[in-house]
Formats: sequence, structure tokens, C-alpha cells
Amino acid sequence: MKKILLILSVLILISCKTETKKITKVKSNTISKVKITSEDDKSKVGKNTYEEALKRTHKFATELNFDIDYIRKKGLADKKFLAEYLGLFLKLKKASKTDIEKENINQKIIPFYQKTKEPNFHNMAKVPDKLFKKNSMSYMRVLWLLDELEFDTNFYKKELAKIQTRMDNHMKVRGEWQKAVFDKYYDYFKIKKPITLKYAHKLKGPISYERPLSFYNRSKAYILTHFVFAAYDYGNKTTQTRFTKSEMNYLTNILPQIITKFETQNNDDLVSELLTCLVLINKDETPAFNKSYNRLLNRQNKDGSFGNYEKYRKKIGSDVEFRQYLHTTLVSIEMFIEHNFRK
Repeated sequence: MKKILLILSVLILISCKTETKKITKVKSNTISKVKITSEDDKSKVGKNTYEEALKRTHKFATELNFDIDYIRKKGLADKKFLAEYLGLFLKLKKASKTDIEKENINQKIIPFYQKTKEPNFHNMAKVPDKLFKKNSMSYMRVLWLLDELEFDTNFYKKELAKIQTRMDNHMKVRGEWQKAVFDKYYDYFKIKKPITLKYAHKLKGPISYERPLSFYNRSKAYILTHFVFAAYDYGNKTTQTRFTKSEMNYLTNILPQIITKFETQNNDDLVSELLTCLVLINKDETPAFNKSYNRLLNRQNKDGSFGNYEKYRKKIGSDVEFRQYLHTTLVSIEMFIEHNFRK
């Protein structure tokens, strides 16, 4: 009898421990799911409006942990990321409706403007060629952006002059669309051009050959967008002289096709740039454009960013915010702002 009672006691104890483990496991899984959901501010907002998108993006921009010293110490392209960050604020300023809103944006930019006055920012004469290539266009773009934002840039122009020989020689290794963009900056800053940029204002890339849809993979589609951006001075001009009437008709026909192709891949970054091209060539009042416009608008993340790069978070941590989300947010909100501005 004692043996039977002992066996029963052991069985009850084992049963209790098993149930306890099950309950603990369920609780653990529940907590894990709740934690993921509560921290997931990258889910899509769904139904969205232009005004709400602006507010969310402004919040993302002002709350972004952007530390240019940290970026430089990691050996990353600090000028490239700064150009994207300042570019985002320039577009938000363009969309601002009051002087107070514009002044608030200026106040946010001032600390980064002060960073460009520090000697270690102007290190382009010393960096390796690989990093020079990553930063060279952005080094000029940051200067252009500060000019557009109405900051004093005389000191910056003097620093640019110090590396002019290296910059001129560097043009030999840049591609066609890059030369087309550099050509715009040389014109803007009234810098004497090297021989390699002599015909850069005529470059058109795949647009001059009117390539079919099958030609456009991801990289070639990006190349097309940048030729259009150069032609319209990144939205500062409403007319252009680079493309012929036939080439403009080609763009009108091919851009919606390329957009559809990359929408199926959920490539919000590239789709945004392609939609901006339609805005710039004044072909943004069609049912197809409106459909793509609203699709992208509803794909904004709850924190105000655009895109989906969570697969990189495990590898690069919170750096994913400025290394991935920043650019897609810039080009997405740029499209909405330029479209609204022209309306």
C-alpha cells in the first residue's frame, strides 16, 4: 500500500511539473508576441493622406538618431548619408506652409551645418579612392543643399577648391549618369570643367536608345531616373533641354511599365524615383499614376519612414534607419511633395 501511494505521489508531482512547463511556455510565447507587436513601428499605416504622410515623415526625420561622427568613425560614407538627411529636410521645408514651420526645420539643421565647419568633415584630400568615390558627389551635393537651405557656404566652397584637382581627375572613373549630375554641380558652382565633362550635358543613357522593358533591371532603371533628375535639376526646373520630343514620348510610355514591374517586387525605393520622373515630365495626371501614388502612400510605415529593411536589422542593428530607411523615405516623400507642389 505504501508503495502504491509513493508511486501515485511521484506521478502527481511529474504531472504538475509538466503542466507548469506548458503554462510557462505559453506565457513566454505570449509575451514574446506582444513584445514584437509593441515594438513594431514598421508596419504599414494602410489608409493614408498626403497631410498625414508629411506629419509622420517630419516626426521620423526629427527623431532619427543621426550622428555624423559615429558614421564617419565606422568608415561609412558620411557625406552620402548627410546629403540624404539634409535633402529630406529641404523637401519638408518646401512643403511647409508657415514661416514658423520653416524656422523649426532650420533650427533642426543648424547642428549639422555646424558639423560641416569642422576640419575633420573636409577630409576628402586624404580618404582612400574607394571612400572618395562614395562621397565625392555627395560632398558637392551637401554644399548645394546648404545653399538651397540659405546657409552661408563660403567656407565650404574654399574647401572644395582645395580638392578640385582630385575631383576633376575623378571624373574619368564615373559613369554616364554620374557625369551628367556632376556637370550640373560644376555649372551651379561656376567651376571650370575638366575635358571629361565636355559633352556631359548631352548624355542620355538608355533613354537615347529607347530600350524596351526587358532591358530594365534594378540598376538600369535607377540609371534612367537619374538622367531625368539631372534634366530637371532635381525638381528645381519645370522644363528641360536634354531630351527630344521622341525621347519624351518614350519616357511617357516606358515609365509606367517599369513602375508596374517593380511594384510587383515591392521595391518602394525605385518605384518612388520612377514616379518622381513622371511628375517631372508632367505625366502625373493619369489613372495609372494615381493608382501607384495611392499604393505607395498607403505603404508608409507607422513611424513615418518608407520601405521594408527589417531583414538587415539583425546584422547592422539600428544603423538600418539611416543606411536603408532614410533614402527610401527621402525619395518617397519627395515624390508626394513635388506632385503636390506642381498641382
